[in-house]
Amino acid sequence: MKKYTLNFHMRIIFICLIGVSLLIGLLFLAVQIRLMRVEVMRDYGEGHTMWMSQQITNLAIAYKPLDGLPYVIFPYPPLYLIFSKIVSIGTGDLLLAGRSVSLVSTYGLAMIIALLIFKSIPGSFPRLWRLASGTLGAALVFSTGSVIGWASLMRVDMLGMMLMYGGLAAYILAGKRESGQYFAAFLFVLAAFAKQTLLSAPVACVIFGLFAYPKTTIRIYGFALLLGVSGLVFCNWLTDGGFLKNILSYNLNPFSWDVVSGQFSSHFRLNMTLKLLLSAAALIALWNAKSIRRTGFKRFISFRSNQFYTRTILIGSLNAGFAGLLAISIGKMGSIYNFFLAWDVSLCLLAGLFLFRLLATWRTNTRHKAGYSFALLSLLILLFLPSRWIISTVTENFDGPMKQETQLVRLIQATPGPVLSDNMLIITKAGHKIEAEPATLSFLTLAGGWNENPYLHLFDSHYFSLIVTNPLESAARYSPAVVSSIEKNYQLDGKIGDYLIYRPR
Repeated sequence: MKKYTLNFHMRIIFICLIGVSLLIGLLFLAVQIRLMRVEVMRDYGEGHTMWMSQQITNLAIAYKPLDGLPYVIFPYPPLYLIFSKIVSIGTGDLLLAGRSVSLVSTYGLAMIIALLIFKSIPGSFPRLWRLASGTLGAALVFSTGSVIGWASLMRVDMLGMMLMYGGLAAYILAGKRESGQYFAAFLFVLAAFAKQTLLSAPVACVIFGLFAYPKTTIRIYGFALLLGVSGLVFCNWLTDGGFLKNILSYNLNPFSWDVVSGQFSSHFRLNMTLKLLLSAAALIALWNAKSIRRTGFKRFISFRSNQFYTRTILIGSLNAGFAGLLAISIGKMGSIYNFFLAWDVSLCLLAGLFLFRLLATWRTNTRHKAGYSFALLSLLILLFLPSRWIISTVTENFDGPMKQETQLVRLIQATPGPVLSDNMLIITKAGHKIEAEPATLSFLTLAGGWNENPYLHLFDSHYFSLIVTNPLESAARYSPAVVSSIEKNYQLDGKIGDYLIYRPR
């Protein structure tokens, strides 16, 4: 195998690439620490997730059926919720703990992508070259809009993503070694117990394994299935059947293909098209039609699987394909861009590997060196150039929302009796009990999965002393029947910022 060497000029180039990548990582950290310390609800789900984490060890409430108060669904498995509660013992602040778990997981995820790219590049390339390619891959993760927006939220996604991509890396690096494959399968099960839809990587590994080493794959993923089912049975037994009811039966939302089309179109336009093209180019570069016809597809895959780089491209491409298919679930009512996270990160991995190929081509290209260098530099600038959406996210001013939520907390503290709000964080801060979570109840009702009459009775009987909400029709957080009941039984008593204040008539 040909050994590559670096001259002084190329060594400087790679050191600069590593420096720029580290700078991107530091800027990302500075932005996320600022966002993490903002004591307002930055995403609707944060208040819900925080309450679930508070109650996760209370078996009288965690995963209970919707047969009485509190009317709050537990739509996620318990791993992240338990993790956050444990970390909060040290921080004394559950919201900060949950956000910290997400941020640390995000850095873990980026390091996994960097390590996988570094290990996948043939050892004939100098360590500095491989290190530059790996750090570029991590920088791509830090530059991705969905990651920037989600990295420091108290949501379940980033811990699950780190575990799933950790499993993917372990599987690719293990090759035929069964111990490494068992470890990968264990990480996949853990990821599913953080968020049950993180399935693209395990499915990709199963399909690849059935071609490359079928007997080993059947044995290992039979073990993973047994482990996962055992966990489900235990959680279901512990909650008297409420676990599966909450994460499956109650996890229903109306679905719209128009929303899918709009969300995908917007996502491509904002920050994804170039990464998708680079990822496709990385896969296409592997295919050799003559070799496939001569040896057969199965033998071609088996041969390619013996090399780290090609194995990573093949499995990474399968993962990207399935992650893209699973992202279609963004058509569920109430879903936002976090449904693109797994797909976005999969493209960062493939794009990072293709950037290595471009760097290798640049190394050998001498005839048109100036033009090629300019094209490569332009590509890097386009990849890391932030979109307007990213800029608005990182420069958002939270002074107004902080003053607004402070007033709302004081209002709730001064109000005796139960309070309903689509901002569950302010109810928790005010020291009141959470009685209902409006959005998932609305989605489940509209999907035909729940009879909301007991919930409607609360409004008819003036059960809530105070309702603090965004405009009732604006975010589909209340079903039409609930909106009608609130307007019939409650009167508008004022407004604080964007929130409307309702009291019983």
